[in-house]
Amino acid sequence: MPATQLDQLELSPQRAHRGLSRLWREWCFVRAAFVHFRFRLLLMVAVLIGGGLLFMALEPEKNHSLPEATYYTWSLVFGEPPEAFPHSWMLQVLFFAVPVFGLTVIIEGMVDLALMVRDRRRCERSWCTVMASSLSDHIVLVGLGRLGYRTYHMLRRLGQAVVVIERDDQNQFLEDVRRDGTPLFIGDARRESLLEEANVPKARSVILATDDDLANLEIALDARKLSPGIRVVIRMFDQNMADKIRDGFNIHIAMSQSQLSAPAFATAAMEDSILNSMVVGTQLVVTQRWHVRPDGPLCKKTVGDVLTDLSFGVLERRPKETPGSLFPPPHTRLEPGDELIVQGPFDRLAELREKAEGLTG
Repeated sequence: MPATQLDQLELSPQRAHRGLSRLWREWCFVRAAFVHFRFRLLLMVAVLIGGGLLFMALEPEKNHSLPEATYYTWSLVFGEPPEAFPHSWMLQVLFFAVPVFGLTVIIEGMVDLALMVRDRRRCERSWCTVMASSLSDHIVLVGLGRLGYRTYHMLRRLGQAVVVIERDDQNQFLEDVRRDGTPLFIGDARRESLLEEANVPKARSVILATDDDLANLEIALDARKLSPGIRVVIRMFDQNMADKIRDGFNIHIAMSQSQLSAPAFATAAMEDSILNSMVVGTQLVVTQRWHVRPDGPLCKKTVGDVLTDLSFGVLERRPKETPGSLFPPPHTRLEPGDELIVQGPFDRLAELREKAEGLTG
């Protein structure tokens, strides 16, 4: 049976599409743009109000209101004098200086804004910081290699809000993350400031999926310093070190790929009906296809009987020529020809299979 692709997983639309809305991301971009342009805006407001106050002070006979005097200054910015050339030397200077200064600020700001809208990477760091600061109970993923990207893809399919940190700015998966609208930080996560920008203090958990064991450990300790109660999931290549780190540093989950993969490789080589396997405590638990035969040990038993008498569970029952059902009720009776997916201790299933093959023989 081929492995199921992540895109083929059946998830409820509410969960699969929950997460960051496009409108919210655009609002964060507007906030980031405002932060980027705030000094120019403040400078322009100061020029307009300052010029208005000069008009009011130096031309008292005209009884300018503040809005009217400010509008006069705004007209000067675009080279349109609102009145005849004044007699006051200060206003004369204003007539010459404001158009040059104002147009410089405005044109430069318009060009910068156009470039920012066209290429959002120009302010990606500040934009992502605004997005991350708006999140809580999110997941911070450090490392966007193949394992990290598959983890990211699964989390997004599950509707989880994710913040990604990746050191390599040439990583092949960066564009996918950007298109998805996820906050993305390029840099070394061992810098505590980067973890703060990713809003680790308010995160639910942090996943450390880089290929550097020591870097993963250092980042885990930094994350714990920022948020003592955060859940830490860390990738380690050396399982002995993973066990020591889990126990010594109270890391919630420390896993090595070799430990996760070895049981699956070994059991798949032994029996083609085995779909997956994992170690639970000291037990090897396998998920396996099973065909119910008329003279087999499961025939006419109920799902509840299988669990009670044989100590393994029925995950799926697929009767002949009918759709299957996950987790059939305990009273469901197994009939000849049923295709099952069962899960239980490897030794118990192997013993039962040998018994079934003996009966068949």
